[in-house]
Amino acid sequence: MMPDSTSLDPKWGQPDGTHDPWVLAHFQALESDVLITTAPKAGTTWMQQILYQMRSGGDTDFDNIDTVVPWLEHPRKGKSRRQVLDDYDAMPRPRLFKTHCTAQQTPGIGTASIILTVRDPRDCCVSFYHHLMNMTDSARDMTGHQRPVSFAAHVDTWIKFAAWFRNVKSWWPYRDHEKVLLLRYQDLKRDLGVGVDQITKFLDWELTSEQKAKVLEYSSFDWMKAHDEKFSGQTESGNSSFKPGSFIREGKVGGYRDLLTPQLEKRILDHAHAELEAECLRFLEVGN
Repeated sequence: MMPDSTSLDPKWGQPDGTHDPWVLAHFQALESDVLITTAPKAGTTWMQQILYQMRSGGDTDFDNIDTVVPWLEHPRKGKSRRQVLDDYDAMPRPRLFKTHCTAQQTPGIGTASIILTVRDPRDCCVSFYHHLMNMTDSARDMTGHQRPVSFAAHVDTWIKFAAWFRNVKSWWPYRDHEKVLLLRYQDLKRDLGVGVDQITKFLDWELTSEQKAKVLEYSSFDWMKAHDEKFSGQTESGNSSFKPGSFIREGKVGGYRDLLTPQLEKRILDHAHAELEAECLRFLEVGN
C-alpha cells in the first residue's frame, strides 16, 4: 500500500506531477550530500552537470542527467515511495540531488551542503515560457502543465504561481549559512572557472587541473547544447520530454529583452520589489 501523504506537515507541500511531499518528509540527508536548490530555469540543469562532472572527474557516458543527479521530490513512475528512498540510499557518495523546493520544504539544511544559483526573474520567466512551448504534449500532460495561449498570459500565470519569488525569498536569509553557497547565474556565465573554484572550496573537494579542464569543457553551453538529449527530461514511456535539440536553448544573461515588453517587465519587477528585500534586489542586480 502506498504511504499516505495526508498526515504530513503542510510545509512539505501538496502532491502533484512533479512534487511528492512524502519523499521530502522521509528523506534522510547525509553530511556528504549536495543539494541544488534553485528556482525553475535558474541554472538547475547546468549546476547538475557541473557538480556531476566535478564528482566524476569528467564522465560523459551517462544517459540522462537525472539518473546521476536525480530530482529529489519528483514522483517515479512504477516505483513505490519506499523504493525511491531505497534507490537514493544506494547512490554513490557523495550523493547529488536537485530540488525546486523552498528552504522550508528542503530536508537536511544544516546537514547537507546546499548550492543555490539565483537568476534574474525576467530571464527565468522568459526561459520558462520557451520551456513550456518546447515540451511535448505527453510531457505537459504528465507534469500538469499547459501550453500558454500567449506570452502575456504566460507572464501572468508565472507571476501568480510565484515559484521564483518563493524560492529566492525563502533562501535569502540563509545566504551566510556555513552549509549554503549562493551563486549568481550571471557570475557563472562570466567566468565558470571562478565558480568551479568557489564550489570546490565550499565542498572541500579536490580537483586537479586536468579534471577542472574537463568540468569546464563538459559544462560549457556548446557541449551541453550538442548533447541536448542528456539533459532533457523523459516521459513515462522513456521518450524525451522536449522537442529534439530544444531543451538547452540559449542560457543568455539578459535574453529577456528579446521578448518582454516594458509593461510586462515592469509587472515582474514590481512583484520582485514587493516580495524581496532591497539588499537581495541589489545582489540580483534588479534593484533601483
